[in-house]
Amino acid sequence: MFFFAKELERAIYNWNLGGADAEPAPIFNVLAYGYEYDCQVVVPIENPEDMLSMINVEVLKPGDIITQQEDVGIRFRHLVVNEEGKYFIPIFTSRDEIDKGEPTSTIQQSIKVLFDMVDHWPDCLGFIINPWGQKVFLEKDIVHMLMGYEMRAYTAILRCGVLEPHVSAIVNAANKSLLGGGGVDGAIHRAAGRELLAECRTLHGCKTGEAKTTKAYNIKTADKIIHTVGPIYSGKPTDKLQLASCYQNALEESFKNGNDSLAFPCISTGVYRYPLEEAAYIALTSIANWLDEHPGILKNVYICCYREEEYEAYRKLISHSEERL
Repeated sequence: MFFFAKELERAIYNWNLGGADAEPAPIFNVLAYGYEYDCQVVVPIENPEDMLSMINVEVLKPGDIITQQEDVGIRFRHLVVNEEGKYFIPIFTSRDEIDKGEPTSTIQQSIKVLFDMVDHWPDCLGFIINPWGQKVFLEKDIVHMLMGYEMRAYTAILRCGVLEPHVSAIVNAANKSLLGGGGVDGAIHRAAGRELLAECRTLHGCKTGEAKTTKAYNIKTADKIIHTVGPIYSGKPTDKLQLASCYQNALEESFKNGNDSLAFPCISTGVYRYPLEEAAYIALTSIANWLDEHPGILKNVYICCYREEEYEAYRKLISHSEERL
C-alpha cells in the first residue's frame, strides 16, 4: 500500500503544481494501477454501535486492540453535499492526510472493491481523495472510466524548479566531477546536504551524456537523484547526440532504480548555452522515443522549466506540433 499511496500523493501534488490547465493523466495512471492490482486506501467509518455496546470504554487505554468474535456491520462516513442527501465517500492515502482533519475511525479498503460497489449506492456521487488537503473528486463517470483506463506513460511541462515536484527521482544537470557547481547543480547539493557530496566522491565523476544515481538525503520531494552531464554547446553534431543521451541514460537509470516518476531540469540551457528551442526539441523527442521503446513501463515524467524563457520554448514547440496535427 505504501508505494501506491505515495505515488498517488505525488501525482496529486504535481497536478496542482501544474495549474488550471494541467491534465490529470498521472493521477489516472496511479488509480488505474491501484484498481488493477487491488491496492488499498484508508476509509473513515462510523463507529459500529453493536461493537461499542460490547466494549467497556472506561477501561480502554491507548494502543489497546479490540477483538470482535461476531461480524459487525461497517458504514463508511459520508460527506453530504445537498439537501437531497447525495454524498461523496472520503478516501485517504495515509494517516497523515487523515490527521489534517477531524479524528475518525478508519479501515483499509481495496480500491477495486470501492470502485466496483459504487453503483450499489444510489445516493453516492463518487469519492473524494484526501478531502482535508489537495483534494481530488472522483465522480461516478470518472470511476467507471478508471475501471477500463489504459495506463500509459505521460510527460508534462511544469513552470518550476526541479526540486518542487514530488517524484521518485529528480535529475541533476551536473558537471563532470559530480562535486557540485552553480545553477541547478548547486541548488540540489545545498538541499541534499553534505552526505550527497560524500557519496558523489565515490562515483569518480561522470562522462558527458552518461548518468549515475545517488540517494537524495535531505531532499524530501524525491527518493533518488540521477546525475547527468550535459554538453557545453559548440554547434557540433555531437552536441545533439550527447544531450539526447543525457535524457535517455537518465531514463535508463530511473528504470533500473524502479522509479515511477521522474523530474528533469532543462539540461545544458544555462551556462552551457544550449539554444532553448533546439534543447527543448531534443528533450521531448528523446523522452518520447525512450518511452515508445519501452511500452510496458508506466512512468510519469515532468520537465521543469525554472526560467520563463525555457517554459515558453516548450510551449512554442508543443503549439507548433499541435498546429501540424
